[in-house]
Amino acid sequence: MQNNGKVVLHINFRSGAMNVIYMLLAISIIVAIIFFTAFIVSVKNGQYDDAYTPSVRMLFEDELVKDDSSKKENKQNQLNKSQKV
Repeated sequence: MQNNGKVVLHINFRSGAMNVIYMLLAISIIVAIIFFTAFIVSVKNGQYDDAYTPSVRMLFEDELVKDDSSKKENKQNQLNKSQKV
């Protein structure tokens, strides 16, 4: 646009801002889809499989069994005491 021999640039900020928002929204959705796809592929390839815990669990499993049996004995003792009263 020319005005008295000078070039004047007319910018409509309202429509330009909306175009930027639509563009950023589209880009963010594309990036989200890429990350979601990468996550699904990594889960299917076993990236998040826990290989350490089972090897350590066998070292502490006896303590868990003892704790469960002692809890059962305590409950049985409490039931016996309550039945006597």
